[in-house]
Amino acid sequence: MKPQTLFLLSSIIGSAIATLTPSQLALEPKTIHISSTAGGISHIAWTLEIGKVLAERGHNVSFLTTEPYIKFGAPYEPYIKTISMGPHTSKIQFRDLFDTEDAFSTKVTSSYKQVIQDTYKRDYFAYKGIFSSSNASIAICDQLSLPCFDAAKELNIPMIIHMTMSLSRDTRAPFITFYHLTDQPTTLHQSFGQRFYERYILLPKFIYRYFPVAMAIKKARQEIDVEGFDPLARDSNVIKMINSFWGMESPRPVGPLVEYVGPIIGTSYDSLPSHLAEFIQQHQRVVYIAFGQMYTPSHREFQVLLTSLLEAYEHGYFDGFVWSLSKSSRQGLPKQVKTSSGKTYLVQELFDGSYTDLRFEPWSPQFAILAHDHCKLFISHGGASSIHESLYNGVPLLLHPFTSDQPANAHNIANAGVALVLNRKMHNITDTFEKLSTILLDKEGAFASNMEGMQRLVQLKSKKKHYAADIVEEVLYTVRNQSDIWHRREARENMPWIKATNWDVDLVAIVSILTVVISVCKFTLRFLKGALVSQKWKID
Repeated sequence: MKPQTLFLLSSIIGSAIATLTPSQLALEPKTIHISSTAGGISHIAWTLEIGKVLAERGHNVSFLTTEPYIKFGAPYEPYIKTISMGPHTSKIQFRDLFDTEDAFSTKVTSSYKQVIQDTYKRDYFAYKGIFSSSNASIAICDQLSLPCFDAAKELNIPMIIHMTMSLSRDTRAPFITFYHLTDQPTTLHQSFGQRFYERYILLPKFIYRYFPVAMAIKKARQEIDVEGFDPLARDSNVIKMINSFWGMESPRPVGPLVEYVGPIIGTSYDSLPSHLAEFIQQHQRVVYIAFGQMYTPSHREFQVLLTSLLEAYEHGYFDGFVWSLSKSSRQGLPKQVKTSSGKTYLVQELFDGSYTDLRFEPWSPQFAILAHDHCKLFISHGGASSIHESLYNGVPLLLHPFTSDQPANAHNIANAGVALVLNRKMHNITDTFEKLSTILLDKEGAFASNMEGMQRLVQLKSKKKHYAADIVEEVLYTVRNQSDIWHRREARENMPWIKATNWDVDLVAIVSILTVVISVCKFTLRFLKGALVSQKWKID
């Protein structure tokens, strides 16, 4: 064998022997509690998707909720155990916490106060008992589950707050608007007057209106000797996990405790029932209409939207629609509508299925409809999960936002070029028909082009439930003193405000510059004065 061959062979063998595969520490299984008692499936399903990943990694995961929401945990068994904390103990329902007409409604603030009085104490002790008896390692609490945070804080258990939108102080920026006050997500298109009005008129009004709610929370805590705590604060030592992404939320600098992990899409969804599958297959251009679990168009909104849809149908812009409208929501609606062609449609006949191309369904599998190639447009209220599902399937939207985060969601998606927005306060057939035709015809191909990129973005981001599970494990295995997420704390927390913001340095610099400027001015004045005196002496 040649020397060169021997050398090459010995090098290969040496390299093989020297190869070292990195090893990782074994992770001990932990007890993880995920909680949500309000908000419906849009607040729950995505967190249970994360929980399922954690369960597959060997952790003991449970879902804590009240009886109305137990059903949402069923699809995740046996990976996740559902634990009931009992019935919902208030006459106030989640939908009562919103007013589609008035953000400053006293009815809404009264509802908040009542639900706190009715549920806080029971829920706090339920959480505390479950956390203690199960030796909980971490609590992952919904943005509305204040007793969950307070119980975890009392027991020194690390926490993560799960949210459907950016609510915490460390997600704010001067150019980001407060969603309760305006439809616009940023100040980009606002005039000076609009910005001033919202910041110094509407915001103080909003704070004043909701001050009694803050007092109700304080009172509920004091009654059972619970220390005040704000999980949404920048330095709360709570990770804020948000089911959203840049593209639906306006990008801005955020704090180290903030993680955008969305949009998390479910592992599986209900398939189309045979009658809907046949209907959609027989129609090439289907429009799907749904406004979520809580929102129903008013008499006028229904009339305008239905008439506009029928106009577009008669023009041949689409050949069929599926409108998901519960039977309880069909009361108080117009008896008939008439199009510009002179044709009259009886609404009850539409409900009864007399028009084979136009279907009203009491319930429909939303994701399955949106996933069908023949679905060309989704008319929605603009809830986060509905938008996620539509974008994932590449279906453009016509958005009819009611309240909460829906207006901001709608305008963000419209700004992305994959949707148009209807204004509820100036709702009319001409505008609605024009926007329907703009999306459905897409003459310049802008919606299709923009949606292609958006769909890819959403599908890529939808894989982040595994990253979200990594974040949970990061907290589980790195905290100090049981609950201190030390590695995400800002040094600013241990500094006086004036030092953290460098205002002390800036003030000294400003004073120094002013001192120099004033000294130069004084010297110049003395010099000029001396020159004038000298000139006058020469003249004399």
